[in-house]
Amino acid sequence: MKRIGIILTSDNRSKGYLQKIISNNIKIDSIIFMNNNKHNKECSNEEKEISIQYGFNISESVEDTLAKNKINYHEFKFVDINHPTLIEYLKKSNIDFCIFTGGGILKEDVLKSGPKFIHLHPGIVPEYRGSTCFYYSMLNENKCGVTAFIMNEGLDTGPIIHQRMFSKPNHIFADEVYDPHIRSETLLDVLKNNMIKDKIISQKTQEGNTYFIIHPILKHIAMLSCINK
Repeated sequence: MKRIGIILTSDNRSKGYLQKIISNNIKIDSIIFMNNNKHNKECSNEEKEISIQYGFNISESVEDTLAKNKINYHEFKFVDINHPTLIEYLKKSNIDFCIFTGGGILKEDVLKSGPKFIHLHPGIVPEYRGSTCFYYSMLNENKCGVTAFIMNEGLDTGPIIHQRMFSKPNHIFADEVYDPHIRSETLLDVLKNNMIKDKIISQKTQEGNTYFIIHPILKHIAMLSCINK
């Protein structure tokens, strides 16, 4: 049996992952919480209500969820996946796969720390690699998707575990609510159906497209398309 860990931060994505894992009675062998309280901000009632419709509550902090469910975890007061202290901890953890809720590129030291890292990327790769692919996909195809893959040194080029398509939201809270929702639903697919295995689909890195942070005007157009569809 593969040992599964997860690295959480204080953001809405981590709230969605954690709360849905708990509500679906999925066992996680190791929970790491990188906590600097950076993302613990107030949300509107509308954001909260929509998140609850999706099966999680963005007004509930990661700390409160862990405490309420009496879950043991290891806490670090920094948010850096490449931090030497975290790398040393991972080397001793005996975790086979680790779900990473953040973003960024893993450096060689953390990639060699022991576990294979699983990322839920808001885009179907290789067609949508890079930043803010969620919005580019909505503009180009009127829908969005998520890819679960094993992280490597490249930008969204790791071997694919699972992919899932979603309709675009019918509200404007894409970053705050819908993004955590579709990523966490794809994660549940992976965990509930035991999709984590050694034989996964390698990407052809020479194919596909890489996107960069979307221009605010294009992002605004994408969001308007959600409420005007």
